[in-house]
Amino acid sequence: MEKSSVVDEVEQPVDAVEGAGGPGGDGAAPEAGATDLAAAFASFEETWSPRIAGGVNDYDVKIAKVEGAYVWHAHPDTDEFFLVLAGELTLELAGRAPVVLGPQQLFTVERGLRHRPVAASGTRILMFERRGTVNSGDAELTGEAAWARASQGVPLGE
Repeated sequence: MEKSSVVDEVEQPVDAVEGAGGPGGDGAAPEAGATDLAAAFASFEETWSPRIAGGVNDYDVKIAKVEGAYVWHAHPDTDEFFLVLAGELTLELAGRAPVVLGPQQLFTVERGLRHRPVAASGTRILMFERRGTVNSGDAELTGEAAWARASQGVPLGE
């Protein structure tokens, strides 16, 4: 089967990653079909504000710059996949020993498990989350947690 016919058969939810595509941020797929993660990370400064870098079926592939402690939360309906690209991420887990991840290490937090990511300065992560999943899960973002921003992910380029 030719490469072009395989690509033609794949349904791509481009609207879910509008602005993440090719030149002009029009949501079109990049010419080579690739997202340059170095350029993507260079395009924003905010921490704990995931950017949608791509998609797989009904999951978003998100990247984020993270630093310090996020909020305790759980995702009652979905697992959360973390891959550390740079730096160090500690996943504090309710009732369990923390999991410390360095570059090229991954961990999946099971649905419903309360957790709090804590990151060293300069940490960069990649996550797989079901489309529509809010990064803060069930956390109430008030009081001490009022600084955290609830987000389903921001398309690259916005």
